[in-house]
Amino acid sequence: MKTYYECTFIVNSGLDDAQIENTIKATEETITKNGGTIVATDRIGRRRLAYPITKKHNGFYTCIEFEAEARSIEKVERYLTLDENVMRYLTLKLDKRMLDAKRNRAAANALAAELAAAAEEGRDVRPAVTAPAAE
Repeated sequence: MKTYYECTFIVNSGLDDAQIENTIKATEETITKNGGTIVATDRIGRRRLAYPITKKHNGFYTCIEFEAEARSIEKVERYLTLDENVMRYLTLKLDKRMLDAKRNRAAANALAAELAAAAEEGRDVRPAVTAPAAE
């Protein structure tokens, strides 16, 4: 049975953008090669680390949501462990509540962006109220 997972990993930000992209693509390929299906890839970007890792203070954060069998997680994490460009990783199993919360948050963010765009354009964003039909 396939389960939803979220893998967040930090790539050495000292690399070129092309090298970082190759590392992300290789991770996605490892997931799909082992029977997983990529749901979403979020390239968060370069951020300052909370503490130095191998004397580096910055990293490129990436979050991949995917659906896979439990036995394929070992292979994905093994790949991330052996890749010298990946500084840290964390894989989480998403349960139903977490998935619902993510979807609700994404829907709320989309609605907020739509309302902000409408307000910026000067459109009225209030819902239309119609009078009840006369009987």
